[in-house]
Amino acid sequence: MSDYLDINNEELLKDFFSEAEQQVEILESNVLVIEQNPEDRNAVDEIFRAAHTLKGGSATVEMTELSQFTHAMEDLLDEIRSGSVSVTEETVDMLLKSIDIIKLMLDARASGSIYSDDVSGIVNQLRSFIPAKADKKSGKSAAPKASVPASAPPVSEPKVKAPASSLDVKDYFSEYEILELAETIQKGEDLYAVVVKFDESNLMNSVGGIQVFAALKDYGSVLKTVPDFDALYEDEFHETVIYFLSSASDSKILEKAAFIGDVTLSASAERLEIKEDAHEIHQPAQAAPAVSAPEIKTAEKTEEKAVEKPKEQPPKPEKKQSQASPQGSGHSSSGSILRVDANRIDYLLNLVSETVITKASLNQSTIEFTELYDKFQNSSTIYKDKTRRLLDKMPEYLEKIQQGYDINAIKQDVLNEYSSLLEVFGDFDSSMKAAVTKFKSSSQNLGRISGELQEGVMKIRMVPISQIFSRFPRVVRDLSRDLNKNVQLVIEGEDTELDKSVVEDLLDPIMHCVRNSLDHGVESPEKRKSLGKPEQGILLLKASNEGNMIVIEVADDGHGIDVEAVKQKAVERGVLHPNKNLTDVEAFQLVFAPGFSTSKTISSVSGRGVGLDVVKTHIEKLNGTVMVESEPNVGTRFIIKLPLTLAIIQGLLIRVGDEVYSIPITSVIESHRVKPDEINRIDNYEVFNVRDEVYSLLRLNRLFGITSAETDDDGYNYIVVVGTEEKKVGLMVDSLIGEEAVVIKPLKDQFTNSPGIAGASILGDGSVSLIIDVAQLLELGLKQEMQARERREASIW
Repeated sequence: MSDYLDINNEELLKDFFSEAEQQVEILESNVLVIEQNPEDRNAVDEIFRAAHTLKGGSATVEMTELSQFTHAMEDLLDEIRSGSVSVTEETVDMLLKSIDIIKLMLDARASGSIYSDDVSGIVNQLRSFIPAKADKKSGKSAAPKASVPASAPPVSEPKVKAPASSLDVKDYFSEYEILELAETIQKGEDLYAVVVKFDESNLMNSVGGIQVFAALKDYGSVLKTVPDFDALYEDEFHETVIYFLSSASDSKILEKAAFIGDVTLSASAERLEIKEDAHEIHQPAQAAPAVSAPEIKTAEKTEEKAVEKPKEQPPKPEKKQSQASPQGSGHSSSGSILRVDANRIDYLLNLVSETVITKASLNQSTIEFTELYDKFQNSSTIYKDKTRRLLDKMPEYLEKIQQGYDINAIKQDVLNEYSSLLEVFGDFDSSMKAAVTKFKSSSQNLGRISGELQEGVMKIRMVPISQIFSRFPRVVRDLSRDLNKNVQLVIEGEDTELDKSVVEDLLDPIMHCVRNSLDHGVESPEKRKSLGKPEQGILLLKASNEGNMIVIEVADDGHGIDVEAVKQKAVERGVLHPNKNLTDVEAFQLVFAPGFSTSKTISSVSGRGVGLDVVKTHIEKLNGTVMVESEPNVGTRFIIKLPLTLAIIQGLLIRVGDEVYSIPITSVIESHRVKPDEINRIDNYEVFNVRDEVYSLLRLNRLFGITSAETDDDGYNYIVVVGTEEKKVGLMVDSLIGEEAVVIKPLKDQFTNSPGIAGASILGDGSVSLIIDVAQLLELGLKQEMQARERREASIW
């Protein structure tokens, strides 16, 4: 326990930041719940528990600015829970503002600093919601906090007995625990009992025990507390707490360390000596010698007295590191923490046990094949020996036939002598068949287990998309207020799971889609009313599975995309020729062009044209696609399709020269086998026609500088059509190998920025296959074609 509570412990900080993020999410989501339904008692209780947990955790790692601020927020939540304060729009706004401050405090600590802005104004606003009669703590004792005389009588019925000069250790330790104490205390350290009395009028009186614990940690190892440490974590005031610790410091230093202004009233420390009682070791009444527990005697007694607030901090032992702010490493590492269902781990352990069994079976097969090989060699030797003897006898048999011997008799003689030649491999053949059957069974089991193991490991990496969706209720609430719109967010499929690496990169694209729908899609309440629509608009955020893909939809019931406005803007920007006719689908895709925006004014939400192009770029990096569907006065729908995982994908293996490449199957539309005369040229670009649709053609051997034949033995070319529905291109390859599960290994060092290459994979034969990044490849091919065209035009002029 003591090691865990070291505030410089990296593991402690990782756990704290991870837990704090979850508690903040619980706070924010449930505050939004009670805004819609103030009578939801479960949500109120969840908010209070989250705030209390955050307060206690921050106090443990000595983030006092966070624990004190959360305590002020907790006071208001306690009054809401008791019904003294009602939930109004103003209280919700103040709670959300307080949560934003908590986020800033956590971010500051994570980056290695301390939040220094003045929050007294917000704290006063929080307290202003609390009725005067409910402010019990602040109006309590006005007497001086540190002026309790040494001879003052003890407070009636204290929760923990505060000894005046010595301790009756039998009240606190068992005999076995006393023996353990003797072994625990290190050389050069003594056992101390530090008795601390706490100020009940302190606003944070319920976490004072934790604060003193953390302070004493710098001077030794806290072995035991009375009450127990778990009780100190509860939301309950303890007037007196006894800390038993081993330390190399003296009692005066420990007293100063344990005294915290405005938290404690007094602190006293006694050094306890552990000494064997020789009289109790040998008891005549006992049947057998017994070792009694060591007796703890008071070696140094100090009267319990009020310790004045020290003017300077007592020196800390050199062996301890100086107290430092938690560094960003703890917080950044928390992003890689995965909370996994124990059932999934048990499932993997079961598969591992099956793998061990299969491994034993394969080992047995290896032994059997070794024995069979020896048996085959013996049979082969016998076979060769008998065959040689038969060949040596052949001249003799031929001579007998010439001399007129009965040929049937000679045949019978050969059969009698060499008939066993046909049965030499009989035992080997039957044994080999049995061994092969057993090996096939083990191989099939191994294939099944490895497949399930792969699936199980991938499930461990899967996290619910609610980790992203849970952030949007607050975003929609604040943004709709800024835009003076009334919007209800509807979330569906938040339990849908996908790879954690995908989730981490998905927030920005969805955020841009949501902001676009709120700003450009949903109309103002007045306009909606004039159109016969409900004043409250609907924004749908939905996730679902579609095969090995996840589909995310962001839909609104606004006025839809104005196709004519999009065309006009495209013409103004020179993206579109004025005489070109566009279908609605083609016009929808123009909104993803960099810098494209139909907004006439620039605001904090839109107008700069840096939104939807970011969506497309991010989604394509994740090997996904994004589409838009829109209908006038009905609404707009953004549809994002992504692979469930980026670690293992289905790939189409192709050959170019001597190299094998993998194309993600999600980017493959179709493949063709065409004759060279079916390839045409338009404006010096190679194209080919498929069902009256013309596709541009890229030759991979030229793109990657590889020598290849380009055609098969029959003179045909293989073309793989890749891309999306709105942007397709044909890749010419030497041959198609087939579809295979591909494990993506990232390229590092000088290969990291290789254009057109997303990673590499190791094939079954041990060779390396590069994985093609289709989006980058299309850009690379277009760039090279443009450069070649410019060179040709320059040579003409």
